[in-house]
Amino acid sequence: MSLNPRRYDVRELRRIADAPRDGADGAPRERALRRPNRNRAEQAARSAAFTELLQRQRGARFDGDDPADRPYLTAIPASPAAEREIGEWLGYLVDVGGHVRSRDVLSYYGELDWVGDDAVAALTRRLEGFDAPTRDRPFTPADHRISLVSIVRIASCASDQ
Repeated sequence: MSLNPRRYDVRELRRIADAPRDGADGAPRERALRRPNRNRAEQAARSAAFTELLQRQRGARFDGDDPADRPYLTAIPASPAAEREIGEWLGYLVDVGGHVRSRDVLSYYGELDWVGDDAVAALTRRLEGFDAPTRDRPFTPADHRISLVSIVRIASCASDQ
């Protein structure tokens, strides 16, 4: 007897799909599914971000500005592009580390002279506008690299005006 897929009962298949996969002893019958390998996509995104960072620094060097001058972000630029970048960056920080860690990391960036004191104060005030994440974690070096790229993008919005 052969099985004809056209004769499957859709409701029965859905019921089976929603059924728990544990055996009678409570142990899983199947191995947990592996998370998809996002390394290539993440590496491509990081590579593109760092390429953009280098191009912006190279452009600043040719314009006569010294990209080694710190802090990179002394004040918050007043432009829609800067507001969008700030919103995305602060949203990322809160999603990753929550409000307390985000406040701490902004202070840390101030200590590193990535962000000026006035900009740290303005960014810290804006953190409260973001919803608390369902779960947070400590920041990693990759998160700090993303932050540096975001800081340079925001600072470049001031030079684009």
